[in-house]
Amino acid sequence: MANPKSHLFALLLLHFSTVSLAQTLFVFGDGLYDAGNKQFVSSNRVDASFPPYGITLGEATGRWSDGRIVPDYLASFMGISQIPPILRATADFSHGANFAIADATVLGAPPESMTLSQQVIKFSENKNKWTAKARSEAIYLFYIASDDYLNYAKNNPNPSDDQKQAFVGRVIAAIEAELKVLYGSGGRKFAFQNLAPLGCLPSVKQANGNVQECARLPSEMAELHNKKLLQLLVELSRQLSGFQYSFYDFFSSIQNRVIKSKTYTFETGMAACCGTGSVNGTSCSTSNVCAKPEDYLFFDGKHLTQEGNLQVGHLIWGSDPEVVGPNNLRELLFLPLDITATLANIQEAMAATMPRQIKIESLYDIKKMESEMENQWLYQVDKATSFLI
Repeated sequence: MANPKSHLFALLLLHFSTVSLAQTLFVFGDGLYDAGNKQFVSSNRVDASFPPYGITLGEATGRWSDGRIVPDYLASFMGISQIPPILRATADFSHGANFAIADATVLGAPPESMTLSQQVIKFSENKNKWTAKARSEAIYLFYIASDDYLNYAKNNPNPSDDQKQAFVGRVIAAIEAELKVLYGSGGRKFAFQNLAPLGCLPSVKQANGNVQECARLPSEMAELHNKKLLQLLVELSRQLSGFQYSFYDFFSSIQNRVIKSKTYTFETGMAACCGTGSVNGTSCSTSNVCAKPEDYLFFDGKHLTQEGNLQVGHLIWGSDPEVVGPNNLRELLFLPLDITATLANIQEAMAATMPRQIKIESLYDIKKMESEMENQWLYQVDKATSFLI
């Protein structure tokens, strides 16, 4: 059966004159997306500002990887320059800003970092750097909350189901509040990389004392979070006019690469390239870095190698609905800001050219189509076990 989303996208391209193509990217999140903000707030040494971080690029850039990170690749695919950290005052912010910072959380007050709320406040303080048109057409990219759940699991080793649900609910409610602030500032296109199976991170497995298995509680919390986050995005798309989103199943991508690393060109998805301990989960330094980072999924105990980030970037950008939906990032770029009006225009145009006995209304009912697309994507996420992810 043909994918209704693909059919819809083809129809939208017929109305290319109404399409907005984003030239602006705003990035929010933690160390996975940090392009160098941490070094501007920390009074202590920031490891990412020194080798072996950046070793594949030939210099450390404040990124927690041997090279480029996911936002770098997405900016490249969009045809714009790399997005600079907002705390680098002399940077060129003409194509957006990166607010992500290592150790960021949604809840609480992490030392020498910024919560999601503080990142959004920083955006609000600087939003006049961009026109209202640029802000409305921009992509708002997120990866955050991993440290919320890692800290929770560490401090609450045996929570009840009700306690787990309540904590996840608090995190999701806080994310919802910040998304509505960004929406109020003109944001319409939101892209989420959901949380990794946190119990599979080398640092977590090493601390757990059983490196052969992923720690149960952190991964369970991430899974609960991902389910509720997707539900939130679907609901916001119904509540807020023009709210559009892309949701990438990072959880399955990492899980698959840990279990079947060679399928994805990695020699190992278990141990990190850099560090000490049974799976190199801690203390990354020049004295304990691997010779070929591209053979590893993880560079250090929590962050991906450049090769891992490249694969993730490609999946976010152009993968199919088993991996990212209801739109991948490339599709989200081309979606008109007022998709409902565009669909109505398509319906009207087709009604003028089709035989009157065909009920165009039943074939192209907007709300029915949107509901079917959302239900299809929710079903696919629940069954996302394919090793093609």
